[in-house]
Amino acid sequence: MKSTLLYSNPLLTNLTLLIILLIISLNGIAQITITNNDMPSPGDTIRKSVSVITPGLDYISSGADYTWDFSALQPITQTVDTFVTVNSVPFLYQLVFIPNVVANLAQKFTGLEAFPQIPVTDPYQFYRKTTSNYNDVGYAVTVSGIPVPIRLNPADVVYKLPLVFNNKDSSNASGQLGVPGLGFISIQRKRVNHVDGWGTLTTPYGTFNVLRLKSAVTETDSIFIDSIGFGQQIQRNYIEYKWLTNGKKQPLMQVTEEGPLVQVNYIDNIFDPGVGIPEIGIPKIAVTVSPNPVDDYAMIAFELEQAARMRLSVVNMDGKEIMQIFHGDLPAGQHFHLLDITRKQFPRGLYLLRLETNGNQSTQKFIVQ
Repeated sequence: MKSTLLYSNPLLTNLTLLIILLIISLNGIAQITITNNDMPSPGDTIRKSVSVITPGLDYISSGADYTWDFSALQPITQTVDTFVTVNSVPFLYQLVFIPNVVANLAQKFTGLEAFPQIPVTDPYQFYRKTTSNYNDVGYAVTVSGIPVPIRLNPADVVYKLPLVFNNKDSSNASGQLGVPGLGFISIQRKRVNHVDGWGTLTTPYGTFNVLRLKSAVTETDSIFIDSIGFGQQIQRNYIEYKWLTNGKKQPLMQVTEEGPLVQVNYIDNIFDPGVGIPEIGIPKIAVTVSPNPVDDYAMIAFELEQAARMRLSVVNMDGKEIMQIFHGDLPAGQHFHLLDITRKQFPRGLYLLRLETNGNQSTQKFIVQ
């Protein structure tokens, strides 16, 4: 009987409801934790859009219970990250990355398709995922039929798991490879990680609870080519800003800042690359611009099925032509043209590469940083 009177007391009932609502509210804004279950696995494919940070979008500020709004981002191009098992990559790569479980995950590189004149095939990046670390353990490509695997030992600790707010860690990674008759490559990298924020992130893909990780990276890449007796050392300093959430396997958004260059990509759905400028006739000709975003020079690549008179130009987002790259006759086959934005003072922003041939028109977006 006492039990019945206790639970019928209005004050206690209201207090109980208040506590329940408070718990629900706190859970709604609670910090999340990123574990190895939130890292990619073989078979995962993640679609990402590449965009540009426009003035007014603050990607640097961070803190506790912070709100980042990047809903205004506009997709320019898209990529798809594909993850596979290490025993599915070329056999000679396996000899480097499988023994003693050096790697248990591989990612197929994309982006080299625009340069078929470069004899590089089968590019992969390798990772080792454990409950305590997500490590970058090296790379491999095949150059003119010769496998070139570079193992990082010690590895680059991309994430020290589990990730929680205010975690700090650092790692020093290095790798080198010498191939007789080909050359020598070495990588020295220092990474300093800081989980400097948590809160909500909004992108065109949606709104999510996130942790924000800032990684400051200092890297020295050295290369020597035997055949021409040439060597060069490249010093790089860049910062990666990553927003991570549970279950998405890759950062919801990443901004990479290297000097004046700022690149952004975010997980996204498939989008229509049309921009409202009429395109006449079919079939379209596939045009690629690489690298994209562009800082000074980029390579334009396309293929003609038959000889044609063509015109290649750059237009702004208002449809106004601001630069002609080529105008003349071309034979059938693969063609490459250099885009030199140093010839004119291009303001930073979004542009279209327009190719017109035989009454047809194709376009490709690109970013000037």
